[in-house]
Amino acid sequence: MTKHTIAQAMQITVERAGSLESSHLVDAVICDKQGGVIAGYGDYDRLVFPRSAIKPLQAIALVEWLLARNKADTLDDADYSVMCASHNGETTHIKAVQTLLDRFDVSKEALSCGAHWSNHQPTCLSQARSLQAPEKIHNNCSGKHAGMLALGQLLGCDLDGYADIGHPVQQAIITVIEDMADMKLADYSCGIDGCGAPAFSAPMTKWARAFAQFTTRDNMRGKACARIAQAIANDPFLIGGTGRACSDVNQAYGSDVTVKIGAEGVYGIAANQFGLGAMLKVRDGNMRIAGVALGQILHDLGYAKHSELDGHFAPILYNWAGDEVGRICPQ
Repeated sequence: MTKHTIAQAMQITVERAGSLESSHLVDAVICDKQGGVIAGYGDYDRLVFPRSAIKPLQAIALVEWLLARNKADTLDDADYSVMCASHNGETTHIKAVQTLLDRFDVSKEALSCGAHWSNHQPTCLSQARSLQAPEKIHNNCSGKHAGMLALGQLLGCDLDGYADIGHPVQQAIITVIEDMADMKLADYSCGIDGCGAPAFSAPMTKWARAFAQFTTRDNMRGKACARIAQAIANDPFLIGGTGRACSDVNQAYGSDVTVKIGAEGVYGIAANQFGLGAMLKVRDGNMRIAGVALGQILHDLGYAKHSELDGHFAPILYNWAGDEVGRICPQ
């Protein structure tokens, strides 16, 4: 694609009766593998907490360890996909996380993420009828935590405190991310995510560079990234679930692109087909706006339109009676 920068932030509006009801601003950037800015919207070098958007990057340390010992095939697509997930907590997700834990002989009680009900309403109602309380394995980040526990087992370290930033598991993950993003995470703020794991921050351009690096395929890390991308493409349901943009977009584009949402209106994008990476952040954190912005960025990258994604990229608004009352669209 042609290199260009855009001074204004992306604007996405909510319209009702053909009139503006609200508007949202989005900062976004597309970078090459060296971190060069190909295109940017608004304050595209701003500091952001990508949150769950970087789960595919966090999984690389485990996959590299397995590849280096010719053991990558001991895990399957479901294992790799669910460790990158922010899942709905549907039955399929819980079974996949349990299988991953069982492969490494780790109890679900070792998970340090908190417990919450499923984000999928029918599953939540089913859980409420059958459970006294949700368990940690139902947490939308339980797959990521299961992957971290698996890495701890492989490293031969004490699993207690595995989510603490100073633990060998987190240090192994940090080493990979810093190399891919060409930065030191200690130079920026680090908080605690909703699941208890570190919540890193850095300029958007650094995260976009890391996702561009994720598209590399010609070395050990490239093979690890390729394995993760292919697993998500082969089993996209596990990365999100019913009605989720992450699952639907990864299903539609397959291994040509890898996308992952993060809390507060963030998306990380690896344009595997073009060797580019991108990140977007909705300034006010609106999550439904993030999906529309994702569609715009994929269009900017040159990906073909898929009509089955219109519900995420150009959603029509309906009232409770099923009547069309408005729409959300980029300007």
